[in-house]
Amino acid sequence: MNSGMGSVLFEVGYLLSLVVIGLSFLGFMLAMMIDEINKKKGIVMYVLSIILLLLGGYYYYTVGQWQKLQGGPSVNKLNYYLYIYREQPAIQQQQLLPVPNPPQSQQ
Repeated sequence: MNSGMGSVLFEVGYLLSLVVIGLSFLGFMLAMMIDEINKKKGIVMYVLSIILLLLGGYYYYTVGQWQKLQGGPSVNKLNYYLYIYREQPAIQQQQLLPVPNPPQSQQ
């Protein structure tokens, strides 16, 4: 994959996770409005907003780990300050070669 295209995919992933987090904040505001009318529905909406916030945070963290595995440049300064991703070379997977058994001496 081209490194330029890879960084675009990471940025799209970050933006989508921030959209999910933003929707959860809208859910919090809606939960406060519903809470004035019906407490039970307001609490349900509040719990659903918390779940959505946690899923958005997990999604953001997962995209950061995927970018850390791929390596390369990033224009996202939020990750730098949150210690989610800082530019570094890609992690190389080490492959261990099987070691043959030494021949047994016959006595």
